[in-house]
Amino acid sequence: MTREEETPLPADLTDDAIVDLLGPYGVVPPHALCESVRSYISTLLLWNSKIALTTVTNPVDIVRLHFGESFFAARAASITGGRVADIGTGAGFPGIPIRMVTPGVGLTLVEPIAKKTAFLGEVVRKLGLSGVDIIRCRMEELPPEQTGFDLMTARALGRYLKLARWAESRISKGGELLLMLGEAEVRDLVQLRGWNWREPLRIPQSTARFVLIGSPLV
Repeated sequence: MTREEETPLPADLTDDAIVDLLGPYGVVPPHALCESVRSYISTLLLWNSKIALTTVTNPVDIVRLHFGESFFAARAASITGGRVADIGTGAGFPGIPIRMVTPGVGLTLVEPIAKKTAFLGEVVRKLGLSGVDIIRCRMEELPPEQTGFDLMTARALGRYLKLARWAESRISKGGELLLMLGEAEVRDLVQLRGWNWREPLRIPQSTARFVLIGSPLV
């Protein structure tokens, strides 16, 4: 797999098509962002043929489910600067799309699987993103100096109660935890003591998936 290879995308995945697909998520991407989305998808599909990165392989669905939902999360967080950590990032969602639309943030991607961190490095290189660190470790193994994050994110990670407890010492004063999760998990988390949760936001075009944002009480 050479660094220059990409998987060809459908010719009809034009800027206008991407704009239409992302519209429900409150995003109107300029041409440069559409180009980055296409490059990311091409690289994702190429690597996905070798390692398990995503079960979503239709480019249209990738735009909606991976990029649309991640961009929606970025808007919900309203972060414009500071430090973001994406825990168990996998193929880079929502962390890398958040960085794509918020160039003022520094991004730390935490992922324990070596092949996935190699993929993340390739995406960061292809998109020309600066200020991105990739750390290969599990959540619990994150070095103690990796703290003071203004936003910590996780998507489809599971173990959310454990994550919230762990994140309390990693989030900066005034910082927040953003989770993309199901309705039952939302019900469990909003009862967790020591946290102040915003009203859950239903993800557009989803019936039972939400963005939940909260901050630890200090």
